[in-house]
Amino acid sequence: MKTVLFVLLLSPVILWAQSIKITPEDTHRKHSYLVMRDGSVVRGQILRQDSSLITVRVRGGDLSFIEADQVVQISANRPGEAINTTGLTNAPVLYNVFVFKDGTQVEGKYVRRDSTMITVRKRNGQLTYFEPELLIRVDTIRTGIESSESPAFTDRLFANRFSPWLLTGQTAYNPEKGRFYYRNTLGLLNEFDYGITHHWSVGASFVLPVPYLLLSDHYAFRGFLPIYSQLFSKLSLPIGEQFSLGIHANYKDNGFSTRYKRGPLTLQALASVGTSQRNVTVGYGLVSRGKQNGYQYNPYPPYGPLPFDIATPNQSFLTMGVIQKLSPTLTLLSDNRVNLGEYNLYYYDMVERASLSVALRLDRRRHAFDLGVYGLLYRENYKWDGHLARILPYLGYNLIIGRD
Repeated sequence: MKTVLFVLLLSPVILWAQSIKITPEDTHRKHSYLVMRDGSVVRGQILRQDSSLITVRVRGGDLSFIEADQVVQISANRPGEAINTTGLTNAPVLYNVFVFKDGTQVEGKYVRRDSTMITVRKRNGQLTYFEPELLIRVDTIRTGIESSESPAFTDRLFANRFSPWLLTGQTAYNPEKGRFYYRNTLGLLNEFDYGITHHWSVGASFVLPVPYLLLSDHYAFRGFLPIYSQLFSKLSLPIGEQFSLGIHANYKDNGFSTRYKRGPLTLQALASVGTSQRNVTVGYGLVSRGKQNGYQYNPYPPYGPLPFDIATPNQSFLTMGVIQKLSPTLTLLSDNRVNLGEYNLYYYDMVERASLSVALRLDRRRHAFDLGVYGLLYRENYKWDGHLARILPYLGYNLIIGRD
């Protein structure tokens, strides 16, 4: 019994002795590399070690406090080989993205979790604490790279922050609360979206007139980029961590046309399965163009045309989009649409049956570049310059405006 009590009393000392200890050489260096048990690396100047905490000055001058028992190696040079720390998981987890109800995000790794508090080590090594009910979801970025070129040893780890957008369509995810989202496509279409709440956003778009006039003979704007300004809004409802529902409404300005009494109104129901980094989104929508102005000849005095309204049938369509995180800096996107039913001359579009697109998104912390191709497939007996299909380049720039 005395032996058991002695071991229990001595166990904290044993654990402390097994944790790493800094040396005078470590504190004299301007930069050191601290390899953590989860495989991440913290770079900074080691200042001191107090009890079980190591104080490090990281980039920007901020102080980070790291638990000594979580450090497996301190080196003056960047580690040449990845440390095998995958014993706790089936696949090496690079980092998690914790998305909060107020729209903010924290990137890091779980340290511990209970019913009242979650402890996370941020990517700069600093510990942060928050209550579980503040979270909306947790997205995981994974990689299988275990070499000296592993992204775990670089600072170029970026989540896809533009998950509400595909290429021309939408997902069921909502923009972050209090953030402005901006996207420019081919230098022509400018879109702005703002997250009012966690579940509601509003936005607008317009086309720059000069590039449009120069390129109007080349691009099918009614099937690819809109000609006139638009107003849109989205309601999003996350159901658990792997499923979200959304409703997107879009009103397009009628422009200078006198054919219709109003512009087209599009309503679309959306469902996204997965996380913001890896998901599949399906949707069903209706385009309501309202009534058109019609005229008929009046054979009785006073002679002349008599106006009347022509009802335009609604146009339905299906969409499917894919977002797949390929690496810490690259995301694959696909955005596809099929117009259902027979063509109606009153639809006043470019008679496309379907649109297919694929692009790569180069992720950065606050912006991203999209580069890909966009294809239009036309209905039978309708061709564009004698062709049933057109392939167009897609180039987009995305930006988040607002403080993190």
